[in-house]
Amino acid sequence: MARFAMGIAHYVYDVVTSSGRCLVVRIGTPADTAHFAGAAYWSNLLRPLGVPLPTLLQAGTHAGMPYIVIERLPGTDLGLVYGELTTDEKRGIAAEVARIQSTVRRLPEGRGYGFVHHQGGPFPHRTWAGVVHASLARSRAWIDAAQLLDTDFVDRVERRAERFDRYFATIPPRAFLDDTTTKNVIVHHGRVSGIVDVDVVCFGDPLFALALTRTALLNDGQIPDYVDYWCDLLDLTAEQRGVLQFYTTLFCVVLLSEFGHRFNRKRALPLDAVRLSRLTAALDAHLAET
Repeated sequence: MARFAMGIAHYVYDVVTSSGRCLVVRIGTPADTAHFAGAAYWSNLLRPLGVPLPTLLQAGTHAGMPYIVIERLPGTDLGLVYGELTTDEKRGIAAEVARIQSTVRRLPEGRGYGFVHHQGGPFPHRTWAGVVHASLARSRAWIDAAQLLDTDFVDRVERRAERFDRYFATIPPRAFLDDTTTKNVIVHHGRVSGIVDVDVVCFGDPLFALALTRTALLNDGQIPDYVDYWCDLLDLTAEQRGVLQFYTTLFCVVLLSEFGHRFNRKRALPLDAVRLSRLTAALDAHLAET
């Protein structure tokens, strides 16, 4: 049994049974109970539609701690093999992730916006703009709490958000998977073997997922051409490409706000000078283009 290195929310273990069966065991705290219930709900809803989630083998609680047991998909997170992929493999992965997102998008519209554990809600926001501003507010609170950076980053992105108010108002509450990024997309021999860790589904603008993926790649020092291939499949308008640039600045702020916080680690995430430089450079560059 070994703990996975990716992820900051739960405790996830790679398990091989005495019979040789490969499983993944996820364990949370009592505060995570809704997330684990969401994982079971969305698995039961999305797998029959063709979304390649792993088979859910067991879910429950032990000593008040929620857990789930799922099959171990072959392969590893996209981010761990990204540098080894060919252009054709990146295009193929982008096409499969776009197909998966298109399948999820066919769910009925939500009664609101944001991240939910159940198709019926409750939805935390009445508008898509509310989701955007809530993300920035959380980042501001995390930066204030860590006392490692100032909040000028947040101020700049909040001011720029005002340019997109009209666009935000046009976004319907359609479903998408928000975290199909450099993690949770499992790749085996250059192809997608499945998607993991779908505890919530977001209702709103699916460009959020592309922007988070771009930001994660830039944070890792990678060239985000994979996201360009994904964008090409969606035939984005000039306005949508501008919004994607803005969302990338938002996620630069999100990742900056994680410095100094422990999450599920033994120690707080230190202020990494290299990643700080990458994120601030990306934020500056993308703000200049919006």
